[in-house]
Amino acid sequence: MLIAIVFIAELIIAFQIISLIMKADRKVCDINACVKEFNPLAKTCMQYARCLSASFSEKIKKGIEVIQKQRLILISKTIIVVAIYTGLILFRIRRIKFNRLSNLIGAISDIALDLAV
Repeated sequence: MLIAIVFIAELIIAFQIISLIMKADRKVCDINACVKEFNPLAKTCMQYARCLSASFSEKIKKGIEVIQKQRLILISKTIIVVAIYTGLILFRIRRIKFNRLSNLIGAISDIALDLAV
């Protein structure tokens, strides 16, 4: 009689375990179906994000190029203005000897080259 009671208890426990396993299997199948539906959407979103980041990178590169061009324009305008004012100063100062004048021109050209680099 004791053996029958133990056997029935083991059957009840086995049925409970099998029932829990079947419920877990159904939940895993439901989750798997959701993942299968979500996978193409996630792939599309990843491709869109990759496209956006590539576009943003290109815009940043173009912005850097514009800034570099503007820098070169500013440097060239500065050199021209310095040359014009130097010429005006040189024409006003007639008492300076030629050596001092050439030294001044050399110093200004060195400064202009430093600004250009």
